[in-house]
Amino acid sequence: MDLFDAIAGRTSIRRFQPAPVPDEIIDRILDAGRLAPSANNIQPWSFLVITDKAVLSAMADAVRAAVDRMIPHTEDERQKQRLAAYKGTYYTFFETAPAVIAVFQEAYDASANRLLARMGYSPDEILRLRPNPGLQSVAAAVENMLLACHALGYGSCWMTGPLVAQEDFEKILGYGKEKFIAALLPVGLPAEHPQPRPRKSLSEIAKKIG
Repeated sequence: MDLFDAIAGRTSIRRFQPAPVPDEIIDRILDAGRLAPSANNIQPWSFLVITDKAVLSAMADAVRAAVDRMIPHTEDERQKQRLAAYKGTYYTFFETAPAVIAVFQEAYDASANRLLARMGYSPDEILRLRPNPGLQSVAAAVENMLLACHALGYGSCWMTGPLVAQEDFEKILGYGKEKFIAALLPVGLPAEHPQPRPRKSLSEIAKKIG
């Protein structure tokens, strides 16, 4: 598949066929993530492939419980209803996928950030000057994997909503504070074919100087 066709044709898939994803397909998707660019070539990512249905079910239950804890603190009835709806499907549909890739961000101690702190910049100011190069690096890996999924005939979706249960995921998956999940990518043959969502035109978002 042509790169630009893959970029234009990729959509978020939330319903999957039950057929398992072959190991060689998973490996190609992971390798696409591995080849992404990263700040200072630090490659601050690692990947965990989850196919155990009991584990995925436990993760989804943890998300539902986390949302239940959030609902009493909603700002208004509309937000409450939306969050309750997210608990039902939008945050938890990953449990129906044949495979889920947990994309971790490893610890990244940037020397430039330490220098800026010594110069008196606050954490918020440093974030504005250097907007999270570690997370940007992991995001590049995620996008590579999403495009690889589409090019190989599989579907996926960039999921961050479930991460409200990150503390429970630590216990379920057995990792500690040295890293965190930046995204979940459910993977499987699509059971739906949604049209690409509208995008802003170039004239709305792009300008030139010179």
